[in-house]
Amino acid sequence: MPRARLAVLSELASSWRLWLRRWSLMNRSHRSEVHGESAPSRADEYHFYQALIAVWPADAERLKAYMLKSAREAKARTSWINPDVEYEAAARALRHPVAREPAFPQGVERGAAAYRSSGPAREPLAGAGEGRLTRRTRLLPGHRALGLQPRRPRQPPAVDFATRAKFLDQLAARPPKPAALLANLSDGRAKLHVIRQGLAVRKAHPELFHGGKYRALHADAGYEENVIAFSLGDRIVAVAPRLFARRLGDADAPIGEFWGEARLTLPQGEFEDVLSGAHHAGGATALA
Repeated sequence: MPRARLAVLSELASSWRLWLRRWSLMNRSHRSEVHGESAPSRADEYHFYQALIAVWPADAERLKAYMLKSAREAKARTSWINPDVEYEAAARALRHPVAREPAFPQGVERGAAAYRSSGPAREPLAGAGEGRLTRRTRLLPGHRALGLQPRRPRQPPAVDFATRAKFLDQLAARPPKPAALLANLSDGRAKLHVIRQGLAVRKAHPELFHGGKYRALHADAGYEENVIAFSLGDRIVAVAPRLFARRLGDADAPIGEFWGEARLTLPQGEFEDVLSGAHHAGGATALA
């Protein structure tokens, strides 16, 4: 989910710029100078604020370890081989307000709230990419449910396989209702459902994934930039929303009335939505 939250920043760039200015002014007393240059660097300070949005509410110790790892691997002002202890101490000073001064965390909470709702809605879309309708796909085991904490330096995150197996068993035993999955986006089941169904489609139609022809599909009614869709051999169709943060408002996900009168022209034939079980005829199909 951290990456999903960060994806929202590019869509709401104007408000993100205002939050950055506000936080930078709030923390100016925590900046210093090391070797004649500002510390932390503007790049590291920006990365710090970005990381806060991604994982808020943040675990202070894990955030500290993550930022140290990031600065050293960037090799701009410090590194693993030649650590600059003065610069690293100056960079740590900027992070102190997260745990010690209430004004800054309160400001981050208000800022994070603006991006929080759009983040979880993107996680199932990432699942669509991982079980994607392309000729090649690659999945790493176990790490595809949701989590909000940065990784520890040189240490992969622990994987709760039991919970993932339980969710998959539930999905297999009883077809989930989309409304129930959307109401609990943060538990990761919606994303697992998308991955599971996408891989099932690949398994059922191997010939299409080894030579099928791709064709772009387009929405209308002013939603042309908010949908990415294509068909594979005119027998399989993949559809996903994009760039929807500005239109989303108070809604949890881009579904239903969000799409207004928009339609997508499908290839001729009959199609089954493998996520919801709904059936659609080919031709102009409402997205709502």
